[in-house]
Amino acid sequence: MKILIVKLTSFGDVIHTFPAVSDLRVLRPDVEIDWLVEEAFAPFVALHPGVTAIHPVSFRRLRSPPTRWPLLPVEAVRLGRRLRARRYDLVVDMQGLLKSALPALLAGRGVAGYDAESAREPAASRLYRWRIHVPRAMHAVERSRRLLATAVGYKLPAGQGRYGLAIPLRADSPLTLPPRYAIAVHSASWDTKLWPEHNWRSLLTEITGSGRDVVLPWGNAEEQARAQRLAVDIEGVHVLPAVLAGTDLARVVAGADFAVGLDSGLMHLATALDVPGIWLFGPTDPGLTGPYGKHQTVIASRYPEAPCRRRVCDREPGGHCCMKAVDPYDVVDAVRTLVEPT
Repeated sequence: MKILIVKLTSFGDVIHTFPAVSDLRVLRPDVEIDWLVEEAFAPFVALHPGVTAIHPVSFRRLRSPPTRWPLLPVEAVRLGRRLRARRYDLVVDMQGLLKSALPALLAGRGVAGYDAESAREPAASRLYRWRIHVPRAMHAVERSRRLLATAVGYKLPAGQGRYGLAIPLRADSPLTLPPRYAIAVHSASWDTKLWPEHNWRSLLTEITGSGRDVVLPWGNAEEQARAQRLAVDIEGVHVLPAVLAGTDLARVVAGADFAVGLDSGLMHLATALDVPGIWLFGPTDPGLTGPYGKHQTVIASRYPEAPCRRRVCDREPGGHCCMKAVDPYDVVDAVRTLVEPT
């Protein structure tokens, strides 16, 4: 049997899908698993040994500026040819959005996905041949596990799922990293998830004072500028020299003593690699998208409306109400608890 998993974005959502792939690989070793994903996240999908073929797409890149729009149908035709050539027995849209349901149809096979009550965009369910109910109140990882198990037809094992990632060995490294370090994830996809920079600087001073260096990753110019501001005059704080992805980024994350950061894909990657973590939650709900793994601590906002799920906030100037109410003393205490045993 050959199936295609469709999970295009985002970073955290891709990580959340790995335990479902691990279940399928163990319980149905006869199934060949391919994955359709946005090109930016393809290097991370490659970390899972259970995926046979990866089909990267560039729809996100072709969305802007509008001068690129004529290339979208060309990309769709090429993608359809590639997918139909693989002759899938089943296609499973793990995302439940129109932007994922439409490309799933290009494979030329019936698509399974969430029903209207379960999907993030109910209209997407109209495009599926098989509609599966999965409670929306479940954690994102468990939703993915339940959907894939029902679509393919196997019983989920008891207990927590396994990410099952593998980092290939490499003799050389493009980076020189400190012997002991933490990784601080200061960026997130929503502006409302950002923690005040003066709180970060106090935390970085605390961590370096414990005898560990701190590595600051970044993914774009804005995040690089923030990382450089955070590192000013704090000895032992290192801004990564370049944007990393896939195996290179996974090696940096896996080598950390612990990670501290916002609700973001990089923190989910750290959890998947069994790195102890301290999570700062504001507008999002840790019960739905929080850490799924061991040795993880959640510090939730004390703001009365949190989790408000707002990508843009107008409650007060600056719009970081939820994250301003994440107490820096609670974060420092969590760091001290984590580092004191060693």
